[in-house]
Amino acid sequence: MIMQSFFIPTTLPTLNEIIATAKSGHGKGNSYSRMKKSVTDVVCWCAKEAKLQPMNQVTILFYWKEKSKRRDPDGFSSGGRKMILDGLVKAGIIPDDGWKHVVGFADKWVVDSENPGVYVDLYERDM
Repeated sequence: MIMQSFFIPTTLPTLNEIIATAKSGHGKGNSYSRMKKSVTDVVCWCAKEAKLQPMNQVTILFYWKEKSKRRDPDGFSSGGRKMILDGLVKAGIIPDDGWKHVVGFADKWVVDSENPGVYVDLYERDM
């Protein structure tokens, strides 16, 4: 089994923040589009900086390092996973983020006020 890892050195938006941003544009979606592009670009850059190789079918472990316990784990993990998967597709690490290429994921979290961010471990499924 092949495993690759990378780190995103910042916290990502929660699902509630994504929804609020999407609603703020009066139905135009411009605010959400800017947020999604910005975060997806950061993830893409981090993946490329780590020199990750393309993978076909992956199981992903997300290890969230939050500044404090203020944000709910279901919020930062669901919002963040979406942006991370889109960034991995954009970087060419996985072909798509659908069922065929992402076969599972898991989350763990801790408080680390000195070094917040997300470690992402990608495990390629044996064919």
